[in-house]
Amino acid sequence: MRVTQYFTTKGTDFLPQAEFLERPVYASQHLIGVKAIRRTSNVLSDDFYGFGVAITGSSCYNLAQMPKEQRESFLQSVYGKEGLRLSIGRLSIASSDYSPQIYSYDDVEGDTELKHFSIEKDEAYIIPMIKEILKINPDLYLYASPWSPPAWMKTGGSLGGGFMRREFIDCYAEYIVRFIKEYAKHGIKISALTPQNEPETSQGGLMPACIWHPDIEAEFVIALRKKLQENNLDVKIWLFDHNFSGWKRVKWALDVHKELPRACDGIAFHYYEGAIEETLTLKKAYPNLSLHFTEGGPRLYDNYATDLCKWGIMISKVLNSGYSSFTGWNLMLDEYGGPNVGPFFCGGLATRNSVSGELSYSGQYKALKHISRFMQKGAEVYEVEKELTAIGMNSFPNNNPIPLEVSCIKNPDGTVCYFIINSNEEKQQIQIFESGEWYYIEVLPDTISTVVFEALKDESYSK
Repeated sequence: MRVTQYFTTKGTDFLPQAEFLERPVYASQHLIGVKAIRRTSNVLSDDFYGFGVAITGSSCYNLAQMPKEQRESFLQSVYGKEGLRLSIGRLSIASSDYSPQIYSYDDVEGDTELKHFSIEKDEAYIIPMIKEILKINPDLYLYASPWSPPAWMKTGGSLGGGFMRREFIDCYAEYIVRFIKEYAKHGIKISALTPQNEPETSQGGLMPACIWHPDIEAEFVIALRKKLQENNLDVKIWLFDHNFSGWKRVKWALDVHKELPRACDGIAFHYYEGAIEETLTLKKAYPNLSLHFTEGGPRLYDNYATDLCKWGIMISKVLNSGYSSFTGWNLMLDEYGGPNVGPFFCGGLATRNSVSGELSYSGQYKALKHISRFMQKGAEVYEVEKELTAIGMNSFPNNNPIPLEVSCIKNPDGTVCYFIINSNEEKQQIQIFESGEWYYIEVLPDTISTVVFEALKDESYSK
């Protein structure tokens, strides 16, 4: 058995920062005072689609500014076999708040026949950049989300804010089908859709956005499913695409609209409000619907390069909650978080300085380096038992270490990987029980560790 620990730490006053260092791990005698970790036989999921980010208009704009060789090198580092191995991409249907331009595919008032429908703006640099990514990973799973229907389909007559109007449901379903077909002409397959990015907010009219009543969302999904079937399009639909805290809205819609559970395939969530654990009620009530984490990314002003533990914990929770995918936010932005149409200062997975061309990387990038590159298609996610998950109350709220976040997978090739996140200011001593033996590991403060168990040649590996 070969066991290896890879770790990244943001460092302390006396410990240097380290990125993706490698150490051998050896079998050892059990120490009774050390925290014990072991995987159970309970498989939480075996259908994980993979990890990805949003290939927004702004991301494509920044990519297009790069010299071709530098862009190729960067995209290999994200999508290539020697890089992060990202396998999912989220696209915006027309403009989002991270687009250099504000537009829909049909901005002609009242054009219900969609005679003026056009993806011409996407053809300038968005579609070319997507094609370059697909050359690196032809199997990239692409799904798409609209930030707003055309302004004339909404109250207020603007792409910013407003409510979707019921009378345009069928027309808008046809609009989405046209988008799928036009992208297909460029060799880009759309495999899934969400009806609306964040349907519970107008964002004050400051960016492309639209509020959808849950009844209208349900009616639209049912109509869209029929349109997709009529056009022989094998495309999944994931409901909602908004915060964890909105799970009650989703359950109400699924309970009340009896056709809805058959019309959709999954439910999509963002992390900005609520906790992922809240959404597990839906998993129990509707086990045939997959759950997807579809948006959450770094902020320029909030520990951009060092929040790896935050993202390690979030990704680990996604795995432990039985979700089927994880998608971050923008692939690449500039040093000002742009181009941007809206009130937020988001950062990209990577940042490209618009003057020097220099690249810098987010904590989310570093977290994915520890997880996505180790998880193969078809991996099984296992439940993990760990000691000391409670918090002592004697000195509450001080001096209470945050419990370690741990997740575990087994890949089709037999390798077993533990992802261990220690967000505390003190190191943690742990022992993993795997294949009948204990393995001792130290996890430094503010550190993500990946521990990989590989069976040597001629060595069998127990389940």
